[in-house]
Amino acid sequence: MSTFVRLTRRDMALWCVSLGFGFAACFFLQGLWGWGSAQLRTGDALCADTLRLHVRAVSDTVRDQTCKLAVRDAVLEMVDSDCPADNKADTLYWAAQNLGRIQLTASRTLARLGAAAPVRVRLVNMYFDTAAYAGGCLPAGRYDALRIDLGGPEHYGKNWWCVLYPGLCRAACGGYVQPEENDLVCGEYVLRFRLVDWWNQRTADRGDRVLLALE
Repeated sequence: MSTFVRLTRRDMALWCVSLGFGFAACFFLQGLWGWGSAQLRTGDALCADTLRLHVRAVSDTVRDQTCKLAVRDAVLEMVDSDCPADNKADTLYWAAQNLGRIQLTASRTLARLGAAAPVRVRLVNMYFDTAAYAGGCLPAGRYDALRIDLGGPEHYGKNWWCVLYPGLCRAACGGYVQPEENDLVCGEYVLRFRLVDWWNQRTADRGDRVLLALE
């Protein structure tokens, strides 16, 4: 035989308040999940829409680091004068078509400085840690990169990187198509940046994947 418990007005009020808090918490968590997912999608788009330049020096000696920076300047000058692309896909295609010229530019730069280190130029997809530039910041994550290795593969000195597209090597932020990507890079929303950066630091694979290399 079932029995019914008669609730007092106070009990009814407590139940109503509890249910209200429960529904509010559900809506809040659902909104937070949606917001976080949107930021991570923006972070993925940012990585996909960026082409970086990565130069690795022979060693950390003053001479080798000077050579690295000279190679950087020569390659950036070449890109500025010869690359007509105005989007990531075309910039990547241009780099793929000009790996030989880029390697020759780097080798000639080293030769002018009296250095004879071998030069290897490749397009890779690789992990980059958080980076701050004069024009903005990029969160950690996997990016496509034009990588120039000076010297042998046994070890390298301090490396240098910037962004070929959309041009953070030289210019301020604001070159991405999506406004959300510009907001992330330009520091308009610190919390969004930290979420994407934190997530990618903990989930992105650290291995390098070669996209194209000179044989």
